[in-house]
Amino acid sequence: MNTSPALIVFDLYGTLVRFGIMHHPFRKVLLWAREQGRSPQPDDARRLMTADKDCAELLATLGIFPPANMLAQLHQEIEEELVSLTLFDDVLPTLDVLANQGIPLAICSNLAKPYGAVIDKLLPQFNFARHLSYEIGAIKPDREIYESIVTDTGLVPEQILFIGDTSLADYEGPTQFGFRAKHLVRSQPSGGNSIASLTEILRLLTHQTAQ
Repeated sequence: MNTSPALIVFDLYGTLVRFGIMHHPFRKVLLWAREQGRSPQPDDARRLMTADKDCAELLATLGIFPPANMLAQLHQEIEEELVSLTLFDDVLPTLDVLANQGIPLAICSNLAKPYGAVIDKLLPQFNFARHLSYEIGAIKPDREIYESIVTDTGLVPEQILFIGDTSLADYEGPTQFGFRAKHLVRSQPSGGNSIASLTEILRLLTHQTAQ
């Protein structure tokens, strides 16, 4: 990167936020629906993540109508997951510096609507532009979700840096669209187009400023 980015976009789950508990509540309901005779559809996951609807209405769009006790369990398990969420250790040190430097920040994530609440819960102090799949109606690596970032900001793709832990959605898709990107892989040393910690973004920016 030869110049500092005009916007840094972060993936959410697995990049900024981690689960303490994972119940996979929607997966359980889909399994129940299969046991009731509904055939799984290849776009089930996409539809769950691209509809701006609450749980019961969301499942109804798939033709799934779970009994009241199952729906109550779904809500309970989602709430338990949300309560268990924490930030990775490198998140606040990185975001604090970026915010203090006045660098605009955004979040772009594939998720069902109930999971969007974590942004205000764990990161209320940051003014993120939000490009969430259930609001945009598209999922990464669809071009539409990346286009929403460019449309909303008026920036050209080369001015935007994308960071995330999923290669296809957060590195390959963004770079094919024209963004700069770094693949976050905390489990191995950084190198090439990957980084091992979000704090490495700060070193990249320092290096660019010094050039």
